[in-house]
Amino acid sequence: MKVKVAQASTIVEGKNSCVKLQDRKILLIRHKGKIHALENRCPHVGLPLEKGKVEDGVITCPWHGSSFDVATGANKDWVNSLLGMSVPKWTAKMITLGKSPQPVRTYAVEIQGDDVMVELD
Repeated sequence: MKVKVAQASTIVEGKNSCVKLQDRKILLIRHKGKIHALENRCPHVGLPLEKGKVEDGVITCPWHGSSFDVATGANKDWVNSLLGMSVPKWTAKMITLGKSPQPVRTYAVEIQGDDVMVELD
């Protein structure tokens, strides 16, 4: 089912935009002109990715430093910091809480005119 979540003209490169849709919070990111939709929830402990920095098509969780490809959701790096401050590997291992690296959920996006449509399953 495709659902309208925003207007494409309001999604600005370099500024993350979060929308609430039914019981989901979806993060919209424009990177190199293309709009991507991800679950606004880091799979580490479920904290929001909305305030994360996007560089070279990768968003970094502001809480624990995990990073994800904005197009595919693939995990690029797992827990490596605490509130933006790097931590030693042994500390990072403790912060992972035993969780293995996981991808962030992504949603297919289609632009219809100025409408951003997201495919929900």
